[in-house]
Amino acid sequence: MFVGRTDDQVKIRGFRVEPEEVAQVLGRLDGVRQAAVISRRRTNGESVLAAYVVPTEPDLGDAAEQELRTDRWARELSRRLPEYMVPRTWCTLARLPLNSSGKLDRTLLPPTAPLAPAPIDEVHQPEGPRPVAVALTSVEKGLRDLWAAELDLTDAEVDPDASLFDLGGHSLTAMRLVNRIRETWGVEYPLTRLYQQPTLRALTEFVDEGRSGRVVRRGPATEQQTRFATLHSRHARPQVFNVALSITFSGRLEPGALHDALENLVRRHESLRTRLVRESSGTWRQEVLEFRPFDLPVEDLTSQGEPERQEQLRRLTEQATETPLDPFTGDVLSARLVRTGAEAWVLLFVAHHCTCDGWALTTLLKELAALYRAAATGAGHGLPPAPPQQVEYAHWQAAHQEATDRRRTDYWLEELADAPFTPDLPLDRPRPDALSGRGGVIRFTVPAEVRAAVERLAARRSTTPFVVAAAALGRLLTTKAEQDDVVMNISYAGRESREFESLVGCTATGFALRVRDARSGSFAELTDRVTRTTVLGMEHAMPPRRVAPAMRQRRDIRIPDGLAIGLAYESSLDTGIDIPGLTTTVAEIAPSASRSEFIMVLSPAGDVLEGAVEYSADLWDAATVEAWSRDYVRLLREGAEEPLTDEAG
Repeated sequence: MFVGRTDDQVKIRGFRVEPEEVAQVLGRLDGVRQAAVISRRRTNGESVLAAYVVPTEPDLGDAAEQELRTDRWARELSRRLPEYMVPRTWCTLARLPLNSSGKLDRTLLPPTAPLAPAPIDEVHQPEGPRPVAVALTSVEKGLRDLWAAELDLTDAEVDPDASLFDLGGHSLTAMRLVNRIRETWGVEYPLTRLYQQPTLRALTEFVDEGRSGRVVRRGPATEQQTRFATLHSRHARPQVFNVALSITFSGRLEPGALHDALENLVRRHESLRTRLVRESSGTWRQEVLEFRPFDLPVEDLTSQGEPERQEQLRRLTEQATETPLDPFTGDVLSARLVRTGAEAWVLLFVAHHCTCDGWALTTLLKELAALYRAAATGAGHGLPPAPPQQVEYAHWQAAHQEATDRRRTDYWLEELADAPFTPDLPLDRPRPDALSGRGGVIRFTVPAEVRAAVERLAARRSTTPFVVAAAALGRLLTTKAEQDDVVMNISYAGRESREFESLVGCTATGFALRVRDARSGSFAELTDRVTRTTVLGMEHAMPPRRVAPAMRQRRDIRIPDGLAIGLAYESSLDTGIDIPGLTTTVAEIAPSASRSEFIMVLSPAGDVLEGAVEYSADLWDAATVEAWSRDYVRLLREGAEEPLTDEAG
């Protein structure tokens, strides 16, 4: 039966409709005891029909079953009524609210939910792990907001796989969406395509491709690409994933030849024109885009005075480092050439970290020099004709992990079983619930005599300078935190196959280095312990986040998504560029942001070690980190120059 009123005529998309008529048909459907249909006005002024149903069987509280039942009623109505008369929002009630006259009391009706039918085969899914919720990319969020506004829904109510028309859209909605997409993203979306594939997911993929270019091939994302995609979409300051260089040229540079060299780099290496796309399952894939001409803006500052020139260069450098790149559109490389003198130039070169690591950066710089020489002289560049690519690396990596993950996981379950994952370091201010991403970089130098002492100690203990550096950092942090052990994430090159040694892509992975009993005792003995742990860690290298599920299931121990402390020793990074007629210097530049709480990077440079600490400004002041850097160099000196004893000998 139905409960309604006879003077209730509304206009739906230009058609006059009596909701009472719809309620009569709805009330005769199987499973419906009572029904009422009213019109509601969306925030955009459009009227839609809302249905309220009292079912013959009581609600069991199963949302999936309720959704199936609502979907069945909507389908049955669509076979009996014109499409515009089918309600777009629904609500099931135990009883309809009536006034004292026995008529429907509309003021007591609750809000209705949009119709979002679920296919039967998607309702009863076997139990298992669900995809981890991942933050939306800028295009995904913009399109979801657009759909929500047009359909008068909340963001959470927009199912990316539901039909626009099942969510209450119609031909006018479709036209408005197409117009807004053109205005906002400059992409011409065919109206016929929207009718053929009327889902937000299909729309997002089309807009992404329209902004980025034609896809020439696809493949699974590497573990590193997946990680960076997730972190980039979540981080408040995604420019922290910029790998930025300031390359100074002194001499007679040919800008045209440099432009040609950069374009040929992009042609050769697919990672420099690859975008990352999320699958419906929540996993990621990589899509290689067709080569498009690469833009190299040139700015001439030679007409300005020295103070103005330096200030403008500083502003341009800051702009380059602070502008986020976008791995979701394939905008992963940018460059700007600045002329600062008659024979003085600065190239601001920025790549997204998902395209390169320290090893790959060395390859890029060597190839840039070779390609420049070839463009300037007309001679051959002498580079291999077919460099390895990330799609092939992704397939190799998946097979390698399948073959080795069980052995690696078993090791880490033992090594990290009782590890202190979060060091209790003194803070300059209370820890916030979530880090904002604000940060800075403190640079320091390990003097030549200290580096030499480190290398002598490493040779005596049959280990590497990295191990000595890690032991000193472990002693610093455990001393500050007043605890015996510390766990830090170690950046590891991950070039485990000769086939991919010259790959321009990020293969760097990480493993957890647990430094035990670090606060006191012989530094040489501490170095020996760290050596053993490091060798085992490298043999079983696996990021802690991949150990986390097994640790939780088998040991009921939770490993944080990212470790607070990180250490990288960039012995593979070589920033030398050999171009005849030009003197070049390469300097890394960093944005005012932080990927984690505390990351130390050490790089051999000449006869010294150049150090940098990337730190969270939510936790520490620059002065604190500067003092810790001085303490680190002192501990490194004291440890490396520690007199030999019989025990340590």
